[in-house]
Amino acid sequence: MSELYWWRHYGDFSPGNGILPHMGEVISHYRKLRYPTQVEFAAASGYNLRTVQEWEITMMLNDHERRILLAKLLRIPPALLGLDWRLVTYQDAMGNPTDPLSDMVELLEEDAYYQYEDLLVMGWECLYAGKLLEIAPRIDRRLRKLRAITKQAPASQQEAWQYLLCQFYQLHLRIMDYRGTDDNDKKVALSDSREAVRLATDLEDNELLVAALFRGSELHMGHGNYDLAQQAIQGAVERVEHVRSPLRMNVYLVAANANAIYTAGDETLEKQIQRWLEKALTLVYKGNIEQDSSFLKPNLAAVHHEKAKTLLQFSRLHPTTKKYLKDARNELNLAWKAFPAELTVWRMFFSLTEARLFLAEHDLEGGAKMAVQALEVAKLMGSQTGEAQVVTLYHELMELSSTNPYVHNLGVQLGIF
Repeated sequence: MSELYWWRHYGDFSPGNGILPHMGEVISHYRKLRYPTQVEFAAASGYNLRTVQEWEITMMLNDHERRILLAKLLRIPPALLGLDWRLVTYQDAMGNPTDPLSDMVELLEEDAYYQYEDLLVMGWECLYAGKLLEIAPRIDRRLRKLRAITKQAPASQQEAWQYLLCQFYQLHLRIMDYRGTDDNDKKVALSDSREAVRLATDLEDNELLVAALFRGSELHMGHGNYDLAQQAIQGAVERVEHVRSPLRMNVYLVAANANAIYTAGDETLEKQIQRWLEKALTLVYKGNIEQDSSFLKPNLAAVHHEKAKTLLQFSRLHPTTKKYLKDARNELNLAWKAFPAELTVWRMFFSLTEARLFLAEHDLEGGAKMAVQALEVAKLMGSQTGEAQVVTLYHELMELSSTNPYVHNLGVQLGIF
């Protein structure tokens, strides 16, 4: 599949109409589980072979009653055919309805998984849109319930629930990383990261593991633990050739950032970082990036922004080499030009990077103004982490000039004056 869809738990179906999977593929899949051939199913259903063949190639079966019949006859989860579970009652081989309570429990479990997948998608979209305050309490509650559900799930469903739980841990650690700065927030985020890696390892899911390691590396960098960040991203790099484009691109970018701090006097590592950055850029320019299970937003703006951050780090390590600072400015200009307006959270990070770049260029007015912009988005999101980074910038700007009015204004906005 080229994208992550809510029905992934049930099968690798193509998209159909609206939010539903391709119904023909669904019917074909569940028909094969009960009837090896279309001829047998035609005989069982009472329809002719041509009709059965048409069912299995149609994207959307519009006949509502026919969909109910197929759901009952083939034991298709109602949601896959766009049906309310209450419309479907399965029967045993003697034609007797099965235990209604048992059916209800089974169908509710299917519906619950579907709802958790929907919430996962919604959670990432809200996070990218800067709606951290709205989504954080919901994800907190659902993660607690999801842990309990996963423990109690039947053995046949364990892997599916564990897969979903691993993805929720990754979303939750990102929320905790953006939301807070106190020790408890950091402990929770680190615990989420460890659990995500453990589950992905147990499931032997390479893409899931690479995503967990990649996000763990970002988390460690945010905490200033570059050794742990380097270790985590190295584990991702070793497995990166076997994952799809969005995740691979982001692994290259984070590998570059996590290793940039160690390049002083190491030309080999610096060249390797440049190769990672070029690989990421090549993936974007090739286009047709297929979606994966990571919920990442790969695009040109992200690549140029990460390149700017890495070059800014190079300039700190090589203060006499002006080319790094100039190249960082060019990359950040390109990043802003390609900036996707709907990704509000990125505006905070782009503004923080530009403020740091102005600081490196000794442009106090520019640095202070961009820090104010970052602060506005951080407050809108409810990101204490973002606000803390602005406070750090303020103190660095004050060290350069304690009389600059724009720096003073930043202090006023922060409530530090």
